[in-house]
Amino acid sequence: MSNNSETGKKGFTPVEKAVVAIAAALAIIVILVVAILYIYMHSTSSDTVKLSGTDADSIETEGTLIDDETMQQIIEVATVRPSEWYGAYESSGRPDAKPELAEAKKQCSDVYAWIEIPGTGIDLPIAYCENAMEPFYYTHDINGNPSKKGMIITDSLNRRDFSDPVTIIYGTNPGDDTMFAPLHRFCNADFFDGFDTVNIILDDAELIYKVYACYTTGAEHIFASYDFYNADDFAKYFDSVKDVRDLALNIREDEHPQPGDHVITLVTHCDDENKRLFVHAVLEEVRY
Repeated sequence: MSNNSETGKKGFTPVEKAVVAIAAALAIIVILVVAILYIYMHSTSSDTVKLSGTDADSIETEGTLIDDETMQQIIEVATVRPSEWYGAYESSGRPDAKPELAEAKKQCSDVYAWIEIPGTGIDLPIAYCENAMEPFYYTHDINGNPSKKGMIITDSLNRRDFSDPVTIIYGTNPGDDTMFAPLHRFCNADFFDGFDTVNIILDDAELIYKVYACYTTGAEHIFASYDFYNADDFAKYFDSVKDVRDLALNIREDEHPQPGDHVITLVTHCDDENKRLFVHAVLEEVRY
């Protein structure tokens, strides 16, 4: 500011007027930019990705293109760990779809899982039997009708979520290569070497087991002699498997169960009614 000699009044010089004009223009530009950003953000707020449950296939977008990297991040967020015990495991991938499980559950409310054993043709639902002494579905089919073949079952000596250290899964041996009769293929060393996987499919996960051993043994119930929740009993039993004196014994030492592992034991009859075929498999992967 200076004294204006022409008017005798205080006023702005031309330079000062230019500075003020530029400042005003800049202020207007800033206001316009802020307004535009606000309008843009408001108009695109409906483009937020929506996740439905834990199924990445249900992701929807509205008017927004998402690049592959962003989509992968969205899928990782959408893959929520199950609340069940197997949610403590890292998922090794998405489980295979098994619509047959849902259909079987419609037929029989006691069906809760599915078993697949590659190489054997075993691809069947698993039913839960409340009465371990007289398991209903061991002598009845999925519709509740009497059947010599029955169903693949677990019973009340195990939880129905495979969380026990050892879960026993039973199936009949009808002699016609159905139900659990194909388990006897694991007695063949070449077959045992070529096939090592058992898949258990649940509603929200797939449990993948590696076959540890196959052998025949007596008909005594192993739960009567061993408490598998006890680490010493667990180790004692599976250490004893290596000493089984049976020509049918096949074993994978690198899959030897350790306390803390989850094991499934598949059991069926042999030609000798006093013998049972055991196939042990150890949980290796979880997919959800």
